[in-house]
Amino acid sequence: MWVYNNKHRIDMSKKTLTFIVMTILLGMASCSEDDITPSADNRLVQFPQGNNSYDAEILQIYEHYGTQMLYRFNDAMFRWQITDRLGYVSRPADESCVAAAVKFVKDNCFSFYREDSLKAYLPYRFYLAGDLGRLFEYSGLDAAGNNVSVKDTIWHVAAANGYANLCFGLASPRLATLSDDSLRLAKGELNAAVLANAIGQGNIQVPAAFTKEMVGNVNWYNYIGSYNTYGLLEYIDAKTITPAQDFAIFLKYLIAYPSEVFEEKFTTKAFDTSGRIARKAVIVRNWMLSEYGIDLETMARTAVVR
Repeated sequence: MWVYNNKHRIDMSKKTLTFIVMTILLGMASCSEDDITPSADNRLVQFPQGNNSYDAEILQIYEHYGTQMLYRFNDAMFRWQITDRLGYVSRPADESCVAAAVKFVKDNCFSFYREDSLKAYLPYRFYLAGDLGRLFEYSGLDAAGNNVSVKDTIWHVAAANGYANLCFGLASPRLATLSDDSLRLAKGELNAAVLANAIGQGNIQVPAAFTKEMVGNVNWYNYIGSYNTYGLLEYIDAKTITPAQDFAIFLKYLIAYPSEVFEEKFTTKAFDTSGRIARKAVIVRNWMLSEYGIDLETMARTAVVR
């Protein structure tokens, strides 16, 4: 009797569960799109976003690579991450400059990669902004050994990657006014953002040899020296920077500058006092070429297409 009753209970439970599931499915099926009201932070957007000639090109990019280029968005979308907010802010795109921004991205970034690689490297969302600013904080020594404490928003960043997205901050008239050096850096930042996204998704690995050149074994109680002393190229705290962040910064400058210019700027004895920058640069160039077929030196020597 006990076995029979228990089986009866199980059968009833199965029937009850089936009824609940069917009710939910029927309820979902009866909802129309008009019944659904997105919450304030819903990140769904209409795509493509207009009927201009560049919208057709943007749609082709999506169909080819699976990435949505958006020129109408808000910072809540761009800065959203799982546990915090991205340390960048943006300004709206000038829609009269979107076509030029799309052309710059295609000519000075997409053209360098194999199609299959680019599909893997690009994020789902690719924002086009009028300007991009980094929320910057640094306390320590500058290259001259002076104590500095800076907290500011640094505008005119060309590109940055976020959580499953990246942003290009030159959909504005400023793109046409940039100097040759600024264009080089814009190309470097844009490509570094794409590759940093690939690193974040696990499609590109940071080599162990590079990580070993970082300063994880330094006695931070005796933290003396400026950022370059510890093999860094920018004002970033050597105690907190990750290998992926450091690697991406090297990618930026190795793509922006040919080897002789890079060496003149960053590997002199006065700047690269530890020799780490020179060693890390060699590691990055060799690794990207041997493992992923990406020739950073060729990218650096390719003239920027305006």
